[in-house]
Amino acid sequence: MRRFAAAVAAVVVLLGASACQDDLPITPAGSGGYWSAAPQTEDQRWEVLRKVRAIDPCALLPRAELAKIDTVSWVQVRKPDWCEARMGSTESGKGTDLSWSLLVAPTGITQHERARTTKIGAVTVGTVSDLDANPDHRGQLVERNCTASASFPSTTAIMLFVTTPLGTEPCPVAEAVLPTMIAQLDKEPAQGTSPDTPRTVLLGSDPCAVARGLGVTTPVAEQREWRCSFRYRDNDIQVEYTYDREQLVVDGEPIFVINGHPGYGDPDATDFFSYNAIMGPVVPSTEPESFLGPNLPVVNVFGRNGAVVEEVLRHAVALFPAA
Repeated sequence: MRRFAAAVAAVVVLLGASACQDDLPITPAGSGGYWSAAPQTEDQRWEVLRKVRAIDPCALLPRAELAKIDTVSWVQVRKPDWCEARMGSTESGKGTDLSWSLLVAPTGITQHERARTTKIGAVTVGTVSDLDANPDHRGQLVERNCTASASFPSTTAIMLFVTTPLGTEPCPVAEAVLPTMIAQLDKEPAQGTSPDTPRTVLLGSDPCAVARGLGVTTPVAEQREWRCSFRYRDNDIQVEYTYDREQLVVDGEPIFVINGHPGYGDPDATDFFSYNAIMGPVVPSTEPESFLGPNLPVVNVFGRNGAVVEEVLRHAVALFPAA
């Protein structure tokens, strides 16, 4: 239940010319190519998910681009689809923070009613600052925030969150870097392209593989890049490949070990069951270690029936190589 609440909170907080053609105008980023075409079939929708999982989110905003904002203090991966960076001072409220993710949004990104919407080629860009959304908060803030999105016809989206010190405007930072991110996505940088992206066993893996192994149909409209939802033995099951804090994963002794990967259940669960298996060593971080411990690569299975959740987790872990 603790993990379910944390997941809900996270959701709440929660888109050329060749060398011999230099005299021709450069095509705006996002104007053509794969991401500017809407998927028409089930196979094409699955392909969008596969291609998004294969892309390194940190490579969408290289350090050289971040350095144009200010001196780069650190860049790190929070989740397989989520990268973040700090520029300038590391003192709270003094530096500039960028946090971004690459995702699939089949129904698009809902813009705030006060958002500023523009187009970059075929891409719809939306930005809204904290004071745009809540003018009454003026004088109460300790830092400034901007939420930005880039929505592609392919149903892919980039979400970007910018935090800057008081006395600055955060949305111009977002608007300055989004064209680079869109252009980088057109290049489809593979996982591991960025030196700040650690290789883990989860990268390149399909969270719906376990459902297919169990003979279960998985409607593509219900799937996301690192999460698979399906019905199994009359239960609604969600499988997620993610990085999570050690203390949110490890609860007592493991209930099983498969291929060297320990699996953990929640002994206090009653209505919702969230079981996890650790799939490799700690994900490196440049931040001071959290009181919840380091980030670990994890397979999480969530559902209402503990026995079914454990069965699915066992099958999922068995798909990975031995530790």
